[in-house]
Amino acid sequence: MTNQQRASDIMKQGVKSPFGARIGIDPEIDTTVISLTYTDKDDATHSMEVGIAPELGSNLFCFRVGTLDLIYYESELLKQKQFTGNFVLWPLPNRVRDKHYSYQGKNYSLQDVKRVETDKALVHGLVLDQVWQYEQPIIKSDSVSVTSYIEQTPESPHFAAYPFRSRLSLTYTLTHQGIDITYKVENKDTHDLPFGFALHPYFPVLDGAQETYVTLPADAVMEADDALLPTGRIFEVGKLMYAMYDLRQGRPVSCLNLDHVYTQVHPGEAAIIDYKKRRLQLQITASDDFTHIVIYAPPGASSLCVEHQTCSTDAINLHNQGERERQMAHLLEVAPGQSYSGTLHYTPTFS
Repeated sequence: MTNQQRASDIMKQGVKSPFGARIGIDPEIDTTVISLTYTDKDDATHSMEVGIAPELGSNLFCFRVGTLDLIYYESELLKQKQFTGNFVLWPLPNRVRDKHYSYQGKNYSLQDVKRVETDKALVHGLVLDQVWQYEQPIIKSDSVSVTSYIEQTPESPHFAAYPFRSRLSLTYTLTHQGIDITYKVENKDTHDLPFGFALHPYFPVLDGAQETYVTLPADAVMEADDALLPTGRIFEVGKLMYAMYDLRQGRPVSCLNLDHVYTQVHPGEAAIIDYKKRRLQLQITASDDFTHIVIYAPPGASSLCVEHQTCSTDAINLHNQGERERQMAHLLEVAPGQSYSGTLHYTPTFS
């Protein structure tokens, strides 16, 4: 059964559960959308809804808390499968130097991957503009979840650029605390599989940049060249000369002009987007495999990006340069027949 055929199915809220799910065509973006809902009967401002567009790269473009939308997207960009909402970066997040890489003695080219002409190294993975499949949502008394997935096979558009037979699945689970996103990479080939994983969310700047604060639990930032590729140098944000990058205590977005990769992330600690006027924080935590955080916060923008990543930018090339660079890159590898998984958590908290 195809996604379009299943889009006519509707799953209603369970009789004894505050959780629900529905699948249907969203007229604004003209595509299938899977909606997961939580209804707080005592306080409507704590109710939540998640929207996922499987045919638009499994983009988690909607995360609504009460009446507030905590993911920013533009419908026209979303329909064109461009950079908006919260899209998936896999298997090579962000940029790859010269759009070439080598792995275990073999060379590969990403030249046929079309993204932004003015940003030659930008790849942002291979699945953000692909059609994903999905399973039926599962409603329980304490959660609702759905799994989407995509296969990398010889028939895939960019298999020559990444010839590793594999499957990436994402399980979205909505609880009364927030949304959990668990990725799973399965190696279905006969040789090792290298990868990095990230989500690329745009978070709105509600009530202005002076009233929106960002906290990143990271002790260092990676130096980058003019192409935003890592030079191999790392700066400790605790030192006076690099204090401009220190976000460990939280700073207003109005003070930021960043497009940087942070590392030495504190395991288990939350990155926080603090909407001061709303008395609302969005806390982002992750499993320990997420060793890097990219922040994109240009002046005057209506949104900012806080991207938890399992690797650095250009990890696939750093991995080959020596033990120090290998640790800096944190490229993940999966043996044949094995799998690897990790989880991101988006948790809204009220004060």
